[in-house]
Amino acid sequence: MKTIEMNIDALCRYKLTPNQYLLLLLIHSRQYATMYKFGQEGPGFTAEEIGELVDRGFLLNLNKSGYYYVDLFVLTDEVRADLFEPEREKAALEFWNTYPILIRDTATGLGCSLLATDKHRFLTDYYAKVGYSVDKHARVMEALHYAIDHDLVDMPIREWFDSEQWTLLLELKELQTTA
Repeated sequence: MKTIEMNIDALCRYKLTPNQYLLLLLIHSRQYATMYKFGQEGPGFTAEEIGELVDRGFLLNLNKSGYYYVDLFVLTDEVRADLFEPEREKAALEFWNTYPILIRDTATGLGCSLLATDKHRFLTDYYAKVGYSVDKHARVMEALHYAIDHDLVDMPIREWFDSEQWTLLLELKELQTTA
């Protein structure tokens, strides 16, 4: 099952429908097969929804007049920079470069590498899971900084990321703030 996280703040700020946000996200991430599947097996995207995004300056239409091939629309630079991370690896690299390199066992003094994973694969996975949302990346980094500041990083980067530790750490931070 493919899942997509919607940026509710963006929906409200720009007065987008969920369908319009989905279209923008799929165009940004170049998931053309998913767009066509949604059009053929789901409700698809209406010409009115697409036309409104073009009229409002969210999309540029590279189609010939009267055509609506969804893979011939591109996001405008302003929208891409505000809604999505414009540089594919920037957010992932910030996370990678911030994550501690190793952890020492206090009893034995031996170190264990926390970055023992395929970096390229990790950067790709990070972007797919987090990098589309500037707000989500900010929350992940907030949680990582909190974990580092309180010596709570005790697992390899891949395990930390795959288990979405940021959700637990943000809850812990919130509990400490309100206590």
